[in-house]
Amino acid sequence: MTGTIIPLRLKRDEASALASFDTLATELLAEGRAPNLSVARFDAILKKLRGQRAKLASVLADLEARAPSCDAQIETVNVDLRNGAREGLTHIDLFIREAMSCRLKSEPASINEAGPWPFAVGDQDR
Repeated sequence: MTGTIIPLRLKRDEASALASFDTLATELLAEGRAPNLSVARFDAILKKLRGQRAKLASVLADLEARAPSCDAQIETVNVDLRNGAREGLTHIDLFIREAMSCRLKSEPASINEAGPWPFAVGDQDR
C-alpha cells in the first residue's frame, strides 16, 4: 500500500484544525470566490472532504489491484481494509452531500427570489 503515516493531532492543537478551514475560507472570500463567510467555510470544508475522498479512493484502488496472497491472514486483512475503505467513501460522500446542502442554504437569495421573509422584492401581495 502506498500511503503515509498521519500523526494524531494533540489536544493543544485542536484550534489549529478549525483555523485551517477559516484561513482557506477567508482566502476564498478575499479572492471573491465566495459571496459570504458561511459559503466560504462550506467551500473550504468541501475542498478538504473531496481531497480526503480522492486519497481514500486511491488507497482502495491500490488495495483492489493487489495480487492474491497465499497467506489467509493477509487476505483477511486486505478484505477488511477494502471494506473499511468502501465504508469510509460512503461516509465521506454523505458528508459531502450534507455540506453541499448546507452551502446552498447559506448562499444569499437572489433579489427576485422569495427568501425567509413573507414576501419577495416586487411581490404583489405587499
